[in-house]
Amino acid sequence: MKTLRAIEKKINPDNNPSLADMHKAYSLTTRLRSQLLGVIYDQEIFEILGAEERRKKLAEGLADGSIQDKMITLTINEPLPSMKELTADVKDHWLALIHTAISKAVQENSLPYFEKAFVWIKVVTPRGTNNARLWDTSNRAINLILNNLKGISFEDDNLEHMAFGVAGEWGDEGVTIIRILSFD
Repeated sequence: MKTLRAIEKKINPDNNPSLADMHKAYSLTTRLRSQLLGVIYDQEIFEILGAEERRKKLAEGLADGSIQDKMITLTINEPLPSMKELTADVKDHWLALIHTAISKAVQENSLPYFEKAFVWIKVVTPRGTNNARLWDTSNRAINLILNNLKGISFEDDNLEHMAFGVAGEWGDEGVTIIRILSFD
């Protein structure tokens, strides 16, 4: 609640928020997201379902997957986090999202395994965010995806078994689309 109140103070139209206030509010929203996930996961301990089942239930509504012509497409209905260092809760959340999307993909087709894979990651980010700060590609949490695909779709995330690309675009809703295909 403290973070939420701090965000409200920064963007309150009665206070004529400055650009610096809005930047601070944006930074606080990323912290709030992590805190909310922490609260959700903490409450899971006291629910009928276990924490892992609750995490999967949350991921069910946010992740999808398909396999067509030996190409795996995983869709996560939120943008890939814009920072490399993440809380354990955010990492667990993304692990659940990726594995839920893979589970949905294999419901209709078997999962292809690639001797050398190309992983294409497209991150759609809502407009109104700071492009310079948000789109420093090396600061994206790309390792969340690559580390959780190795051993599933390809042997390792080294140059002998995988290559990857990252693309970004502005959109109304945040989404991350991951495509994995053979790289000859």
